Amino acid sequence: MGRVGEYEILETVGAGAFSKVKRVIHIPTGACFVAKIIPKHNQRVENDIRVEISILRRLRHRNIVQLVEILESPNNYYIILEPVLGGDVCNLIASQDGSLAEEVVAGLFFQLLAGVRACHQNGVAHRDLKPDNLLLTEDNVLKISDFGLSRLHKQSNFHAEIDEYAHTLTGTLAYVAPEVFGLTYDAFKADIWSMGCILYALLTSCFPFGHTADEREMEERIKMGRICKMPESVSEEAKKLTLWLMSRRPEDRPSLDQVALHPFLKRHIPMKHILALTRNRNAKPLMANPDDFSSEVHDEEKQGNENTFFLLGSEATREYDTKQLLSGSLKKNEVIKDGLKNMTIFLAVVFFCFLSLSFVFTGLFFYRPCFVFI
Repeated sequence: MGRVGEYEILETVGAGAFSKVKRVIHIPTGACFVAKIIPKHNQRVENDIRVEISILRRLRHRNIVQLVEILESPNNYYIILEPVLGGDVCNLIASQDGSLAEEVVAGLFFQLLAGVRACHQNGVAHRDLKPDNLLLTEDNVLKISDFGLSRLHKQSNFHAEIDEYAHTLTGTLAYVAPEVFGLTYDAFKADIWSMGCILYALLTSCFPFGHTADEREMEERIKMGRICKMPESVSEEAKKLTLWLMSRRPEDRPSLDQVALHPFLKRHIPMKHILALTRNRNAKPLMANPDDFSSEVHDEEKQGNENTFFLLGSEATREYDTKQLLSGSLKKNEVIKDGLKNMTIFLAVVFFCFLSLSFVFTGLFFYRPCFVFI
């Protein structure tokens, strides 16, 4: 298959417009990762890669795919990422006979909310949120991926490159906010619109604006807000949240904290998870220099096992840094540390017993005459 650095390249597990994703093995440890392989010699793609790498280095959150390291060869860049091999939300929706249960939808959407909130707190607008870019681990932990179109923003309004953005990326148009077709837009509010489209798809297994091969027709439907009616089986709370997220005017859309506290999520998500997510309301202000943005994201509390889709703090979603990833699993490190600790205690006990016995035998030897006369 091939090799790059200390990694053996294995089978393809995904592909994008400008990249392939392959499973790789870190040869010294046997640990499994994935490599996003991007060909060189395309200036636009290389610029996007630099931005994506910069953003991934800043974001440390359990609902965001984690960067391990960057490698390159004469022809390719290799972005080594944590392995997320449970498929994506798009495949999950397509595999269902009908719609997902609302409690499952709420659990997935809450994880999406947590990941997007981490991005926005660090000044990152994703700009391409869609089910295809929401990966799932084998334990159903949701991870936001593909930050190739993302941007770090000193302020929320910026000029839109609509022709390049909307019409060269297949499958993205259905999740684009109406204001993106204008000259300027608030990228963070546009992400919230995309979250509404994703929630609609999770609840109905359909696109919010139907199907059409005509991009101009789809653009017109989005601009006019012609959202397809949701089935009667969808609860009123879920409908209200979806339509609120997809408000035509960006200023009418909810904040992320308002989303977290919406009755639809409160009905399905344990309150302690919601409070853990919203407890830090004072996000760090955005700096004038993008390099000054916070590189750390406020971490939610470690949570227990209640429902697989609600896990935000379980073993399956633990954060781990590059050194730990490359030196083997966290559990292996913990076992070694525990073993060394136990060995130290054992040796201390043996030494104490030996010392005590030495004192006893020494005493018997020196005081033996006394015992004889008595």
